[in-house]
Amino acid sequence: MEQMNDKSEYTFDAFISYSHRNQNWGKWLQRKLETFPIPNDMRGDRPRGQKLRIFRDQTDLAGTGLQDSLRQNLDVSEYLIVICSPASAASPWVNEEVQYFISLGRIDKIIPFIVDGEPESDDPALECFPKALRSTEGYTILGANIHEIGKNKAFLKVVSILLHVRFGRLVDREKQRKIRTALITGLTAAVIAAIIGTLLWQNNLISKKNDELNYDIYGAAIVSISQKDVIEPADVAFLKSSAEQGNTMAMVFLIDCYKHGWGIEKDDSQTFYWSQKGAELGDTVCMMSLANCYDDGIGTEQDRKKSFDLSLKAANAGNATGMFHTAICYEKGMGVEKDPVEAYKWYKKSALKGYDLGIYNLALCYRFGIGTKQNNNRAFIWMRKLALTGNALGMYNLGLMYQTGYGVHADPETAYFWYRKAADAGDADGAYMTGWCLENKYGVTDPALEWYKKAAALGNTQAEEALTRLSPS
Repeated sequence: MEQMNDKSEYTFDAFISYSHRNQNWGKWLQRKLETFPIPNDMRGDRPRGQKLRIFRDQTDLAGTGLQDSLRQNLDVSEYLIVICSPASAASPWVNEEVQYFISLGRIDKIIPFIVDGEPESDDPALECFPKALRSTEGYTILGANIHEIGKNKAFLKVVSILLHVRFGRLVDREKQRKIRTALITGLTAAVIAAIIGTLLWQNNLISKKNDELNYDIYGAAIVSISQKDVIEPADVAFLKSSAEQGNTMAMVFLIDCYKHGWGIEKDDSQTFYWSQKGAELGDTVCMMSLANCYDDGIGTEQDRKKSFDLSLKAANAGNATGMFHTAICYEKGMGVEKDPVEAYKWYKKSALKGYDLGIYNLALCYRFGIGTKQNNNRAFIWMRKLALTGNALGMYNLGLMYQTGYGVHADPETAYFWYRKAADAGDADGAYMTGWCLENKYGVTDPALEWYKKAAALGNTQAEEALTRLSPS
């Protein structure tokens, strides 16, 4: 394939390749990159407001070789970020992605992100580079090592490469941003400290200070509170004062505080009150919270009709949770007459929004013909989409489909693969079926053979000898 030169031709700024054992690193790096606030003077030709566009490989290839869809996504990614560790060095799938990217003529666009081990190590157990990165004919691959500069600076180094800016310049810019954040935090703390005193004085002072805070400071303070492991009473007081000023973001977090007893006593009436306030201001998250209050009788009388009406309103405003709840109401006849066709329609809308439960229930609609014609193949396609997101329920059911041949040709090895993935994700049924497969030799041979095959594929001659020894004559 001819190499792309125009940045506008790329769909993604980077493709992240990693071993499933480094999945947490992959998720962390993707989230950090996609939420990084690009300074205006560093965005180049990038449209204002556009963030970094990242593709994270979530397939692990299922032992099938490099899939066409992954090749296509590698084709349209300007850079390849390889999360390097001994696990990725041993992964034939990571190696294959690196090899393919090099074949595109983009060896200079590979960014190793080292999280464990050592590159070009004399100890095979410590080697963190995939084989393809160790055979680059003298070309030096530059990347970022968290053990040398720390994970935050390593992250900034990756950003500097993606944005084509000097690393030192980006580090200096980040220091300035942290100073501004500290000022924001200080101002927020001053507002919270003002809570001490009589109730009347407290409310007047907080209200006055809130009026002085601009939206960015206000929002930063609320997000900072929402990310705490433990919510303090002072945090709740700040959220409440913010909510009283009409800030729906604060209302959303305040609702959770009253609902779960975070930093304050649980109070169903306050959960209902703030859900209603936010809903009246048009916030769809608050609408769904209010719908749940009516659905379960939290702080008010149970009213399934009101719950449905609120869900439908949120759904029409684009809220995926509202779409899913609306579908449930139509399927079960809660607050509205049963209508399988409408249920199917809203399940599909929520699925297209990427809502996990919407995807699962849409697959069930095709499985059992709920509101649409029964279609085994479409049930399989949507269950596979769910499994590829890392959803344990989706992975288990995909394994079941491969075992029973539902919507796809029966494939014991792939069934075992997805049962094992579900088990690794903490699914009890997946763990049971993994045990069942091992006990009955279903879709899996001697586990030793599985590892010898992987080692042999990476060029280990001892593994090749072991395979010869263990293979049936």
